[in-house]
This record gives sequence, C-alpha cells and structure tokens, in this order.
Amino acid sequence: MNAKKVAAVLPAYNCAATLGGVLDMLLSENQDGLELTVVDDASTDNTREICETRAVAVYTQPRNCGPAVCRNLAIRVTEAPVLLFLDSDIDWDAGLLAAMLRCLEENPHLAGVATLTSPVPLNPSFASRYFALQEYLRYSELIDSGMTDWSFITTRFGLLRREVFEETGGFNESFSMASYEDLEFSSRMDNRHRIALNKSFVVRHHWPDSVWKILKRLHINARGVMQFPASMRKKAGEPFARDRNARLYLGLFGILFLGGLIHPVLWIGAVVAHLAALWQAKWLIAGCIKHEGVLFTLKAWAVYNLTLLPFATGVAAGLFSMLSQKISGFLYHGRH
Repeated sequence: MNAKKVAAVLPAYNCAATLGGVLDMLLSENQDGLELTVVDDASTDNTREICETRAVAVYTQPRNCGPAVCRNLAIRVTEAPVLLFLDSDIDWDAGLLAAMLRCLEENPHLAGVATLTSPVPLNPSFASRYFALQEYLRYSELIDSGMTDWSFITTRFGLLRREVFEETGGFNESFSMASYEDLEFSSRMDNRHRIALNKSFVVRHHWPDSVWKILKRLHINARGVMQFPASMRKKAGEPFARDRNARLYLGLFGILFLGGLIHPVLWIGAVVAHLAALWQAKWLIAGCIKHEGVLFTLKAWAVYNLTLLPFATGVAAGLFSMLSQKISGFLYHGRH
C-alpha cells in the first residue's frame, strides 16, 4: 500500500510545544504523497504558524469545537481511502507507520490497525506512570490471551479504512471537548469491522499528571457511557470486564467493611471481597511489580481502589440523567 493513499488527520489546540515534533516525525517517515491535514481548533498560540512553516495543510476553526468536529472536518477535505488518526502530543519509533500500512495491506479483511500506548509516559510523574502502565497492561494482556483483533479504534495513532468511518457515521460532534468520542464511535461501529492488535505497534504519549485528573476523567467517562443505548453500552464495557468485576468486589468490600463497624464478623467477608478484587486485577498487580516494583504497586493499588468512587458517581449521574430524560419525555408526550 502506498502512503499517498493515506490521509493523516490531526486536531490541534494550543499544542505548539509538541506539535512541531509530531509533524516532523510524520514527515520523516518519507511516505511520498501523504495527505497530512491539521485542524487548528481556535488555538491562541502559534499552532498555525508551526504548520505553515512545514507546508502542512491547516484549517482554522472560528471557535473551539473539540477533536470530534476537527477530525470530521479533516476527513471531509481529504480523499485517501485509509485514514490515520493521531494526536498532537505523541511520539513513536521510525518505521511504525510503514509497518502498520503493511499489516493493513496484507490483511484486506481488516478495517484498521490499532496501537498500544507505551507504559513509559512522555511526562513522568506517579500519576502519568500509573495511568500509562495500567492501559498498556490491560490491552497487552488481551493480546497475550490470544486476541489479535477487536472492534475498537485508537485515535492517538491508528489506521481505519475510510469506508468504515463513513458507514459508522463519523465522530459524534456533540462532544465539544476531548473525552470519550473514540469509544462512542467504536461502540457504534459494527463488530464485523476488525482492528488489528499487535504489541509491536506502540506510541508514547502524555498522560494526566495528577491523580485528581485521572479521577475526573473516570467520572466523566462513566457518566457518558451510561447514557449510551444498551447495545452500545454493552460493547463499550467489553475491554473493561475485569475492571468492572474488580470494582464490584471493591464496592462489596467497602459495604462489608463499614458494616463491620457494627457487626465485626462482616470484616471476614470484607477480606474475602478484597482478595477477590485482587484476583480480578492480578494482571495489574503483576504488571506493576514487573515494571515498577513493589512500592509503586502498593501506591497503584491504593489509587485503583480510589477510582471506585468516581466510577460509582459517574454511573449514578449517568443513570440519573437518563432517568430524567425519560421522565421529561413522558411528561411532554402526556401534555401533547
């Protein structure tokens, strides 16, 4: 497959510090004829100038609209049959794009090719290291279990055939900021469209640098997913089945622990529930020990326990919002 058949679409918002490096890396892949399009999402820095000095096509939004709108625009103004999604704050090893294109060419049944994110973040802090490692371990464990493809895209750096993108209906433009628009898209995408998973396709990324940012993102994502239609909600949860089970056990642990303050015998059940949660999350525990050591693992497990709270509040908020909408609709139709 020749790269002139590939459209790279990159939303950019106030990312001057990292954008130049991303563009230089992509251009250094020496893929002649690559359609590279940047959509400047009303940045207030010199994002546009960085693109222009490299002769990269750039479209500027009149107001900030979010990456979903930007990616849809970039795809509309390009023609290549294969799309390359990428973010403005990543890097990767030379030759990655060529290897992914070969994978897609050699497997015409595939709809696209995904990447994993390196367990080592570009902005090292405890929070970013935890978040990066957790995601890497979650997906690499799926690959180790025998999964070679699935039906989820990656927008940090990933390939997708244009026909599949158009069939799915593009990104939902109601997302006015970066959140879970890629998960929402994947949940709408037909399961017959398979995306290759390969541990050799890895990019490095910037991650949230504080635990608070992690917790906030989990709340927003959980709340949003709860408002998906049932079929989409089921698919969206597939990659996180072990997380769901572990958090259910952690929730049970919390209930039994508090109950033990009244009836101490319940603490036995609390211990059992916590051990069950540890078993469900053994992929995380083992991976953290292997990559970062015991002390990091203890801190990581504490954060994982803490994530139960925003997950629970997000689910509750999503259910409340969904119920409110149904009641409003019922009352509206009742009056008319």
